[in-house]
Amino acid sequence: MCNKIWATAKINLKNLKVAYIITAITLVGMSSNYIIDVFLARSMDLSGNVGISGAWTFWMLPVLAAVLVPSRNFKRTMNLGGKRDSFFWGSLMVYAVLAGAVSLVALIVNYAVDAPFVNSGTYGGMFTAPGVFGWDAHGGAVAFFRQFAFLFLFSAVVHTLTAMQDKWYGWVADVLIIAVISVFTPIAPLRAALVRFFNLILFHPNSFVHIAACLIIALGVYSFNRLILARKAI
Repeated sequence: MCNKIWATAKINLKNLKVAYIITAITLVGMSSNYIIDVFLARSMDLSGNVGISGAWTFWMLPVLAAVLVPSRNFKRTMNLGGKRDSFFWGSLMVYAVLAGAVSLVALIVNYAVDAPFVNSGTYGGMFTAPGVFGWDAHGGAVAFFRQFAFLFLFSAVVHTLTAMQDKWYGWVADVLIIAVISVFTPIAPLRAALVRFFNLILFHPNSFVHIAACLIIALGVYSFNRLILARKAI
């Protein structure tokens, strides 16, 4: 069973060329900003500027994968003799692998590229994910797991919503999400509840609570894919 799941995961990872290309192109564009600013810093004072970390670019990969896997790779996997159960677990493994890889690479960029730029005076500061969300308050290792947990949650939610889109309940889910945001925002008590939710999955000061909440919600949302896959036509 484990071999079939890993085989399905590898098929999904190999068939994400569009996601890899888009991420790579965006990364080149972000990297050019670093290079341009290095030359500008020789003749201009950029110490008052705040840069945007190129590490954000890597977040595109798991999100794009979460769109492509259920929308394009499902039929390919089934036509190659794959099973729905293997696809369910194999896709989850893909998001775990990508979330882990992206979190690791992003942290390396933050410490090996962004920090030296700030310390050299090229920028006065840098918008990084760990810095913006406060994930780096307890060091790099904790920041890695917090970033992993959030990306894993984001991927699970995007995958589930994408998998629903060819059914009526997918459109109902879209309408409900829009309705919740529209109704909750103007009403103070409901807005406070919405803020608490986003604080839980993004800004919670307790690292353990944040990581546990993201993983539990991710697995809870992703579990709906069993029902979706059971009714999905090949």
